[in-house]
Amino acid sequence: MVGETNFVYKKTQGAELGLTFLPPENKVFENAPLYFLLPGGGWHKGTRRSMIVFSEQSVSDLRKRGFAVAAANYRLTSDGITNVYDILEDCFDALSYMCGNAAECGIDAGNIILSGHSAGAHLALMLGYCDCEKFSKNKKNYNIKGIAAMSAPTVLYDNRTHRLTESIAALFRNCDFDKAAKETSPTAYVSKNCPPTLLCAGTSDYLVFAVSSEILYSKLKEKGAEADIILSVGGGHSFEKVHGSVEPSVSMEEIQARITEFAISHIDKKI
Repeated sequence: MVGETNFVYKKTQGAELGLTFLPPENKVFENAPLYFLLPGGGWHKGTRRSMIVFSEQSVSDLRKRGFAVAAANYRLTSDGITNVYDILEDCFDALSYMCGNAAECGIDAGNIILSGHSAGAHLALMLGYCDCEKFSKNKKNYNIKGIAAMSAPTVLYDNRTHRLTESIAALFRNCDFDKAAKETSPTAYVSKNCPPTLLCAGTSDYLVFAVSSEILYSKLKEKGAEADIILSVGGGHSFEKVHGSVEPSVSMEEIQARITEFAISHIDKKI
């Protein structure tokens, strides 16, 4: 893509973890808000490139409206990772690296919108709700203004909310499952101070059930946090059609448009 820059934000045991940075297409802000993406793939596959493609519509629209975009890779269970804490550390480190280079990249580290799909949505929620220093050696150097989470696993230990048993088991091979699964579920960190959250789920998602987003939404509202939920009736894991000729009530295109508007409406508009 035009203006694309790739960084290595971290080296671990010979592996290089990368970030892709896309500058705004139009100069709207003195320093650009940042749309920060984390890929899905069950914590065992998926790349930063795949997430940019998955969110191509919102990426394009937000860049035109003055946002910069960054997408990060993180270590995967297919790389031999057996501890979800390592994955979370990578995600926090990636965001900290990006914001530590805010001046060079022309971005505003105080104006961050997070987004992810599936496993990436889980990670985005954890980044938004948790203290950076709980999972990373870095200190917080950013301010998250909102999180757009698509098809998010939010209660990892509850099989009634997903069909990810094998993928989640791989995350906790070197952990006390009961402790770690609760400690790395976004629902454990809900408070009135959570960033504004937009949850998007398909009612015919047979991988991460819509109830996963509904549970988190209810908890956020109970605590007085700002939250909204979009349910695509008949939509699948990626809001696709899954029932023959029955069209989802909210398409992927509409989801992406809503995310764009959510991002624009929640940043500090520093021109």
